[in-house]
Amino acid sequence: MKVIMVSERGTEQDEQVADLTAALDRRGHRVCSHRWTPGEDLSGFTTELARLLRHQRPEVVHAHHWTTGLAAVLAAEGTRVPVVQTFHGLGVLDRSGPRDRATLERLVGRHATRVLATSTAQAQRLVDMGVPRRHTSVVPYGVDVQRFALEGPRAPVGQAHRLLAAGRLVPHKGFDLVISALRGLADTELVIVGGPSSGNAEVSRLRRCARHYGVADRVCLLDWVPHERVPELVRSADLVLCTPWRESFGLLALEAMGCGVPVVATPVGGLVDTVVHGVTGVHVPPRKPAELLHVLRGLLADPALREAYGTAGRDRAVVRYSWDRVAADTARVYARCRAAPAPTQELAHT
Repeated sequence: MKVIMVSERGTEQDEQVADLTAALDRRGHRVCSHRWTPGEDLSGFTTELARLLRHQRPEVVHAHHWTTGLAAVLAAEGTRVPVVQTFHGLGVLDRSGPRDRATLERLVGRHATRVLATSTAQAQRLVDMGVPRRHTSVVPYGVDVQRFALEGPRAPVGQAHRLLAAGRLVPHKGFDLVISALRGLADTELVIVGGPSSGNAEVSRLRRCARHYGVADRVCLLDWVPHERVPELVRSADLVLCTPWRESFGLLALEAMGCGVPVVATPVGGLVDTVVHGVTGVHVPPRKPAELLHVLRGLLADPALREAYGTAGRDRAVVRYSWDRVAADTARVYARCRAAPAPTQELAHT
């Protein structure tokens, strides 16, 4: 199948789009990437994309993010080329972009032939926004199960136990919750990977939090690490913690599962799907430090249970979230769209 993959440059999902493209290529599909750089004229990009559709005659256009999704549905007007849309994040959660972002996302979702939600929670949010449920399929992010594997180098540790958390250093990620729990855990260190620390107000707040609880010597805040080093850091952890109170997906949980590391997660966003409570890890309610501490104490004291969760997590990552599986699911959606594309509507006049 001939596919044009349309995406933004310089986003957190760049690697996900690249890995999906590579997996589709391995399955014999011909994928052409067309990327927009934020700050460039989107209308000019849309015109260029329309010319590309007429010249290359793809069977499917797969757009990522709301901006390039808008360009894709406009460029496809008057053609019979179906548009598949993946939003990744939604404005209602990201709280970024222009004030009319939610309105534009709704328009893109309603005019695309098919919308791929990355989780059941996102699928419901799309329905709440007015996107028909019958036009939505859940196809999650994938993980490279060869790189994120059981065997491989492990980063050195400084305590008997290591907890690992990662993500943008913003309050809703709940890193302060984990820091507060650390005071009740002996011989345990916490590594948080979260991006540039210079001039970041959240870094300063987290450091104050660590000093307040008397654990500053056991909390390590790291800048973004090269992606090739992430597997060894994940494998060095006894537990991976994903404790936000709002989340689109939570890729770290998949990476931990690939490495056979159990996950403690709040049941929000994509974490509801990926982390199976009592099988691959444990769910804890958001903003409940006492309950988090209770769970962490129990797991750190029970290596056999951690191993059982890690083994089940690895199996689940390979079976459900490998890129081969995700590409196969995506290709099935493409085939459905090609067989019965939705009627093209005129977005520009809606």
